Amino acid sequence: MSEARVGSVTRSSLTGEGEAPEIGVGMLGYAFMGKAHSNAYRTLAYMTWPPPLRPVLVSVAGRNEAAVAEAARRYGFAEPVTDWRVVVADERVGLFDNAGPNNLHAEPTIAALQNGKHVLCEKPLGRTPAESYDMWQQAARAGVKHMCAFNYRFVPAVRLARNMIEAGELGEIYHFRGRYLQEWIADPQFGHVWRLDRETAGSGALGDLGAHVIDLARFLVGEIASVAGLTRTFIPERPGGKVDVDDAFEAAVEFENGAVGTLEASRFCRGRKNALNRTRKGSGRFW
Repeated sequence: MSEARVGSVTRSSLTGEGEAPEIGVGMLGYAFMGKAHSNAYRTLAYMTWPPPLRPVLVSVAGRNEAAVAEAARRYGFAEPVTDWRVVVADERVGLFDNAGPNNLHAEPTIAALQNGKHVLCEKPLGRTPAESYDMWQQAARAGVKHMCAFNYRFVPAVRLARNMIEAGELGEIYHFRGRYLQEWIADPQFGHVWRLDRETAGSGALGDLGAHVIDLARFLVGEIASVAGLTRTFIPERPGGKVDVDDAFEAAVEFENGAVGTLEASRFCRGRKNALNRTRKGSGRFW
């Protein structure tokens, strides 16, 4: 294979049947989601052949020099860096993957867009509606491929459900019930982490878990016309700091097509490690 600069425009040329051009990937964040995204890049050709593009792991960024160096070795990135600005300015990078904490979603992603990179940003997109809207508008103006990581859309069962709804096999949808339940902070002695801080996270269970429920409701049923909801913080102070985000949220919604639904997310449901459930009832059948 003849080599060319790996980026959003110039990539390796095709030299054989079934081969795909390369795209350089630069990632911010190496913890939980960084690990998951790295695994996806490394197994893409195994899961889909030929892939639309072959990811080349160029660089990964993080604040801790030793930790990010270890992550680069473990995940297969060529270079560890401690400043995300290096990643978004790198001509070898065609795709910027933002798997960092929520307070680092907007600025690095917008900088990558302004440098002509395609972007993948973890959810919630922004900490506030205004921040999210600005990121979306910046992406639209940049004219690149952009995506928020609502990965549950790509679960085969969810795709099948959408196909069945679009084909009319479930009839008219009347009800949608969605809930995402976890238990990971139910213990009052669980220490304070960034996800419990509004300045860093933006919100609690609503943005962290509820974002997926809301996205699936919109993906499967349609846009939401009205909502009535509440949030609750059960433990306002933990070892290490105060909690100023929600531990749980409940909402009743009406969809533009007339369907109604309930949405729920909580980090306080013992026995639920990572339970995302959806139910739809139409004039034809349950799913």
